[in-house]
Amino acid sequence: MSQCEPLNAIILAGGEDHRLKSLSEALGGADLPKQFALIAGGGSLLQQTVTRYAGLVPPERIVVVVAAAYQAVARAQLRMWPGIEIITRPAECGAGLDLLLPLGRVFSRSPEARVLVTPADHYVPRPEALVDAVAAASHALDAAAVILVGVAGGRQMSNRAWIVPGQPLGGRIRSVAELAERVSPLQAAELAAAGALWNTSTLVARAEHLWYLAARQLPMQAEAVASLWAGKGSLANAAATACLMPAAELNGALLRGAKNLAMIEAHGSGWADWTSTEHVMDSIEDPGELELLLSRILLQQRATGRTELRPRVPPISRHASAA
Repeated sequence: MSQCEPLNAIILAGGEDHRLKSLSEALGGADLPKQFALIAGGGSLLQQTVTRYAGLVPPERIVVVVAAAYQAVARAQLRMWPGIEIITRPAECGAGLDLLLPLGRVFSRSPEARVLVTPADHYVPRPEALVDAVAAASHALDAAAVILVGVAGGRQMSNRAWIVPGQPLGGRIRSVAELAERVSPLQAAELAAAGALWNTSTLVARAEHLWYLAARQLPMQAEAVASLWAGKGSLANAAATACLMPAAELNGALLRGAKNLAMIEAHGSGWADWTSTEHVMDSIEDPGELELLLSRILLQQRATGRTELRPRVPPISRHASAA
């Protein structure tokens, strides 16, 4: 990676996924989106995400986007990295604005910069595997415009997004033969058997190429965001313009229109996106960490007299005792 093309990071923490509400509250915490919840792994998932890539990207080149309702929580959790820029999305206008705001910021500073885009709500117990894949992808952008990071699937879950690998492009980089979403359970099993990978929604690309793809999909929003970072508009105006258009999952939309798309596999990272309490428990590999989590739940239940979470975790208890 040349010195004139530094790697920047965009961390998407604007989602409001509350599927872990019961677990978060059982641990004595508030009902927070999962990227801010303190569940396992040493800090929130947002903090773990920043820590994961701190060796690749210094704080002054990291941009985190959060929803306005959780700005204070994000600032408190990120205070140990004072150089990080936090961008607050003032309105709920879909994933398009979440990506456009930080991408426009990076693009306005350095169009030729390389950029890592990653969600803040994924659990990665062996982060070195994921970091290694991102680093390799950042050095391979002469071979592909956008490089996605995939992981081998565990159980064949139909609600995953899948990457079907294509031809080798050199080293660990391969072309993308197909992106598959919303598949049936049978299709998920067939994809896994054929060597397809789960899409982690983590990617590496040049800022100018991502911006071109984004602007082509959502021209009005992109123009408003470009005006904002050029000092000719306001954040409120950019948000209002975004809300005029139907909500769009920009990541999926821009990648479907991308050419020269490639992928790399992160071998053995243990990646999980925590869609349920059971999924959390199943993904924690360290018996000591799992025991600590269960102990925290039981202590909180004893303190409050609550027992409603206990019937939901009999397989978890067996898992812990077996460990």
